[in-house]
Amino acid sequence: MDRICYIFGAGDRSSRSITLNPDDLVIAADGGFDYLEEMGLRADIVLGDFDSVISYDLPSDAIRYPRDKDDTDLMLAAKLGLEKGYTEFVIFGGLGGRLDHTIGNIQLLTFLSKKGAAGTLYCDDYAVKVVSAGSIVLGKDSEFNVAGNLCSVFALDRHCHNVTISGLKYEVEGEDWYNYEPRGVSNEFTGKRVVVSTGRGTLAVLYHFR
Repeated sequence: MDRICYIFGAGDRSSRSITLNPDDLVIAADGGFDYLEEMGLRADIVLGDFDSVISYDLPSDAIRYPRDKDDTDLMLAAKLGLEKGYTEFVIFGGLGGRLDHTIGNIQLLTFLSKKGAAGTLYCDDYAVKVVSAGSIVLGKDSEFNVAGNLCSVFALDRHCHNVTISGLKYEVEGEDWYNYEPRGVSNEFTGKRVVVSTGRGTLAVLYHFR
């Protein structure tokens, strides 16, 4: 089983259950420490500038950063996970709330994708993945792949070449997409195997739960 790096931020909470394996890494980024406390889970690493954390029970080995820094706390956590050899990332508390943080965290997924890693942002009713010059495949048994659930695909780069979508209600074959045209909003799962790919450029894929 692949090792997963779980990162918790201070964004909207999810009611999703989480099953951790011994080789997984759990990182609390700033207010994500409160998120984990509420869930009764323990972080392997706690880091951040701690401007949004509520708890006064931070561990003594928490990694503290100054508020004036280039990277967000979630980005610092993602880079640390990469340094430790993880290539699969699951991020909670990175959506909702402030729109600027949400956009920044989608950029974080793009960073991971360009580093050869895969990441998913989760909240209660939707999830986000990003793919750069490659493909995302969802089998019939995927938790997202339920007939009637919505799936939207967006070009993040100025020009995405050879965009192909199969298995959704509206399929696409070898198109050029641009980040100023919202071509892929509100597609639908049908229960078939889904492939979303681009030959060059970066796509964001959003899964909405009903």
